Amino acid sequence: MTSDSNDLSEQILDQLGTHTSHRAFEPVELDDQLVRRAVTAAQTASTSSHIQAYSMLRIRDRETREKLAELTGGQAQVAKAGAFFVICGEVRRHHLAAQRAGQPMARNLESFLVATIDASLFAEKLAIAFEALGQGICYIGGLRSKIADVDALLELPQHVFPLFGLCVGQPLNLPESDPRKPVPKPRLPVEAVLFDERYPTDEAMLTLMDRHDVEMAEHYNQRGRHGHNWTGGLVRRQAKAMRADLAAYYLAKGARFE
Repeated sequence: MTSDSNDLSEQILDQLGTHTSHRAFEPVELDDQLVRRAVTAAQTASTSSHIQAYSMLRIRDRETREKLAELTGGQAQVAKAGAFFVICGEVRRHHLAAQRAGQPMARNLESFLVATIDASLFAEKLAIAFEALGQGICYIGGLRSKIADVDALLELPQHVFPLFGLCVGQPLNLPESDPRKPVPKPRLPVEAVLFDERYPTDEAMLTLMDRHDVEMAEHYNQRGRHGHNWTGGLVRRQAKAMRADLAAYYLAKGARFE
């Protein structure tokens, strides 16, 4: 590789390695051309058999943005970011193509998973593109908290189903002392996610999780959240099933889980 290629590789890896979620943005609307540039780049994401089973809504209307902020659990960045997008699994195009051809459209769990995976790959590449263009991003999983209300608000047709939201905008320049200033969180050790040939023993995995707990406890201490670690958060989050209405909603939108 040439020196220029090495420099570019390092720049890309540095960008990926410093990702954080931003929740405070400058009050500046995102430029349309910048959005199109990022979307065009994101469309090169891998897609199963080239079916491109995703779509995205940009929500500009101020009242709709405010309502979505409420529906996502009071997440103010949904209303205040430079742009807010709703990422959807999309099989309506496929349904229309089959309908026009007079052919049936088979649906099962695989087709639902393909749409979900396609949309996720597109969204992550979109996030990377926006970050390369100097923007900050924040995924909004809370879009699924009242998903039927979100669907009704956006008047989504059958076979188009929201998966998560994406806030994008120019990050607010916050002082180091501001608790809103994002700081990259430590990740699990590489050894906890990369294995040779076989999954490790539970004992080995628990040891790696303990290592991560130490790192995360230090991270939280520095942010004033004393007594927190990673596994403790997992246990608390999983103590109660979340969003139990999702299966019924996605089935109503045309998904099948057989």
